[in-house]
Amino acid sequence: MRLFLLAAGLLLMSAAPSLAQRVYCPLPEDGVWVYPDAKPKEISRVEVDSRCENEAVHVRVRAFTSCIPRDCKWGWTKAEMRSDGAIQVLLIGFLSSKQLALRAFGDLLDVHVINVVNDLSEPRTENTYNLRRE
Repeated sequence: MRLFLLAAGLLLMSAAPSLAQRVYCPLPEDGVWVYPDAKPKEISRVEVDSRCENEAVHVRVRAFTSCIPRDCKWGWTKAEMRSDGAIQVLLIGFLSSKQLALRAFGDLLDVHVINVVNDLSEPRTENTYNLRRE
C-alpha cells in the first residue's frame, strides 16, 4: 500500500511542473498597440500575433517607427518567449537593428528597445515606451 501511495505521489509531483508551465493563447500582449507621441525613429506601433499549436506558443511581431511622411514598417518577425514571461524579438534592418522586449500590463504594453547601428559607428541606445492598446 505504501509503495502505491509513493508511486502516486511521485506521479502527481512530476505532472505539476507541466501544468504550471501551460500557456494560454492569445497571450496578453496579443493585439495592436500604439504610441501616438512618437518622435522620428521612435517606436510608434507594435502588432503582436500569438497562437498555440501542439502545446507550443508561436509569436510574431511587427513594429513601426515614426518616419516622414508615413511610419516605417519592420515587417513580421518571429519572436521568442523569455523565461521571465516577456516576449523578445530582434528586428534587423540595413543600417540598424532593434531588440524589443515586450510585456503587457492591462491596456499598456511596456516596450524596452535597444537600438544598435549595424556598423557600430554610434553607441547603442536604450529606451522604454508605454504603448496603449488600440
